[in-house]
Amino acid sequence: MIITIPKQGVSRWTKTQIEKSLPQPKDFAGWKFNGYKWIRLDQVNIKKDGFTDNSVRLGGTRGKDEVLEASLNKGLDTTKLTMSICPVNNLLNGFNRYSKLIKLGYKEWIFAEYEKDENTKTEFQDGVADYIDDFRLTANDGDGAVAVTPEEITEIARKRFTNRKDKSKLAVCRYVYSLDLNLGKQQVEGIGQTVSKHYQRQGVIEPIDRKSAEDIVNNINPNAAVLNTKDKTRTLRIFPQIMKHFKETNEPLEYIDFHSSAVSHQEVDSGRTDSQNELVEMDRLVLDYAAERIKTGIIPWKRLGSLAQKIGKEQSGEIIK
Repeated sequence: MIITIPKQGVSRWTKTQIEKSLPQPKDFAGWKFNGYKWIRLDQVNIKKDGFTDNSVRLGGTRGKDEVLEASLNKGLDTTKLTMSICPVNNLLNGFNRYSKLIKLGYKEWIFAEYEKDENTKTEFQDGVADYIDDFRLTANDGDGAVAVTPEEITEIARKRFTNRKDKSKLAVCRYVYSLDLNLGKQQVEGIGQTVSKHYQRQGVIEPIDRKSAEDIVNNINPNAAVLNTKDKTRTLRIFPQIMKHFKETNEPLEYIDFHSSAVSHQEVDSGRTDSQNELVEMDRLVLDYAAERIKTGIIPWKRLGSLAQKIGKEQSGEIIK
């Protein structure tokens, strides 16, 4: 339901109708809802140290600007949660909505006011910044807001565990679960693994991701391939490239390797050794396969069909020819 809000001079009757129509305020760990508050937009604080204080975002929230602007121009959608503030009028979430309201010429808007609540805090909330970051991560999960990305959650988790004694994967996973973001077990464990490994490798291993490795190798030898020695799957991926290159040039494929997740010198060494052994094994397998394939002339694969997936056209559990 959209209720029209005048650009300025909102009547008491309109304010009351909106306050009665808004959905039940969301509960946040470490916070207590104080009630709704109408505030002049020029009195809302969105800055910290001169910069927009959207602490959990890595790249802004400009995904559906035109849709959001058109919606706000019609008024307030009372089926959605409104923006939130904490004393004194510091914006907690809804930075993109706030900027659109200013652009559209609104002078006043309704906010949900929250204050810090020690009784509902989690084990991972110490300083005020922890409370605010957790609020923003949770508040940006649905209700029309642009949901936080795994990268943004990972960055906040990395910051949160900077000075914490227990930096284990299990502890990081407990933190992510405390945010109640409806993430799958695999996503949570992925974030836990990334953050815990970040601290394990500090002062021991130089972290390198695929993009960084490719950039470095390109500067050293633009013709060389790049191999991540993290696991056998990566080695398998480069072997077709090796075969194609050899077929076309009769020359070996030159490559430079790196390990994207090593946390010790031993892991780096093992990755380098294992990947070379795996390439030798694959080369031997290809030669044996080619010899047998030529000798027998048999096509060595046979498709039995597909699992039914077309809803309304195929019966679940069957194999489709």
